[in-house]
Amino acid sequence: MSETDADDCAGTTVQCPAGTFKGLSDNGAIQFLGIRYASSERFEAPAPYRYPEGIHEMATPSPLAIQMTSELGERMLGVNVETVPQEESCQYLTVTVPEGRREKLPVMIWIHGGAFETGGCDLSDYHPLVTECNVITVGIGYRLGVLGFLKDKDGKLCNNGILDLIEGLRWVKENISSFGGDADNITLFGESAGAEAVRCIMLSEGTENLYRRAIIQSDPIGIMTGRRAMSEKLLAELNRMPADADVSEVKKVQAGLPSHVVEKGAAKYMIFGPNYGVFPLPEESMIPDRIKQIASGHDIVIGTNAREVAVFISTKKAVVALDRFILTRWLIEAIMRKVTNTLFTKPAVDFARQYVMGGGKVYLYLFDWMKDHDYIGACHSSDVQLLFGAKGMEGMDIAMGKKEAETLEEGKPMRKMWAEFARSGEVKDTELKGILKIGRFNA
Repeated sequence: MSETDADDCAGTTVQCPAGTFKGLSDNGAIQFLGIRYASSERFEAPAPYRYPEGIHEMATPSPLAIQMTSELGERMLGVNVETVPQEESCQYLTVTVPEGRREKLPVMIWIHGGAFETGGCDLSDYHPLVTECNVITVGIGYRLGVLGFLKDKDGKLCNNGILDLIEGLRWVKENISSFGGDADNITLFGESAGAEAVRCIMLSEGTENLYRRAIIQSDPIGIMTGRRAMSEKLLAELNRMPADADVSEVKKVQAGLPSHVVEKGAAKYMIFGPNYGVFPLPEESMIPDRIKQIASGHDIVIGTNAREVAVFISTKKAVVALDRFILTRWLIEAIMRKVTNTLFTKPAVDFARQYVMGGGKVYLYLFDWMKDHDYIGACHSSDVQLLFGAKGMEGMDIAMGKKEAETLEEGKPMRKMWAEFARSGEVKDTELKGILKIGRFNA
């Protein structure tokens, strides 16, 4: 990049192949909010989007995918999603860059979690990561629920949400250099369903050149196997709905689908999700072969939280009471450790082992921040608080008694570690005291 180009990309207006965008300068960063990267018709694959000529002011956050609120979701997100604008063709992304940038910067692409039912790319605050660590972040929105992970235009199983994300990565690869980013140094990172989406992108056909590294946080891999029978049953129910039904009817049908789930296995805990064996994903049995194709070219960080499932008991008052009572706490804790290990930890270790055996470099971590705090410490999604802050959560049990500013300050070491991995592919420390332990994994 020439000196002139560098000066241009340092401003609030950026011209790139997708269009010319004017961002907002705020708190040491410039945000380009709600850039449409693709569009889609219902149940169809996304198509790339290009803006018409002229300068487009990107000052409105990305709308959410169609979704419904829940008590647990609201607790984990700190927001009632029903109060946030939603859109069926929800292929938007937000780019956040440091002010005064003068170099090719590492690019970190965040994929939000939410059980493939809730969440949005602009519910996170990217400013701390960008301004502290001198990186560029991109948050990508994608279709959820029945519109993203159940039915295609022919009435068959689909992965439209994954296809959205891949289209978003293509947009980043083509356009991010105009924002000052290094298109050859892109790191994917995501938590929970977002982590599974990261893994799916890696395993998908033809994505090898769209990213360089990946950080996989609390991926519920143990829930993502043996899902085909359940998905086919839900698809049959969805196919009863007219394809052009009103969005309110779509929500109503989606809300009723869990009543048709009778499976006894772990899949029932997340009824929507990627369908392996459906384009662009391989069959489950072919995952080891796909890993061998990609591992040597893409370093990863993967890990889990010490008490993942603690957050899922937070709505069950009787269980919470038992966990707080000294005579029964040992039993509840033993159950939580077992379920956490079955659904999260052991599958993550198994994936790490496959990846190393396939020729890849893996750092494996265990996140244990606030692990002894009441019944909720080191739970699922608490790592996201350290990365992006706990906005809207102050006073809630999941905030663990901390002020927003406290949580933001305590997250600095983790943000620095994640950004350094994105920059160099290396993790220099073996521990962030009170936050996590991490090390190079050898099968």
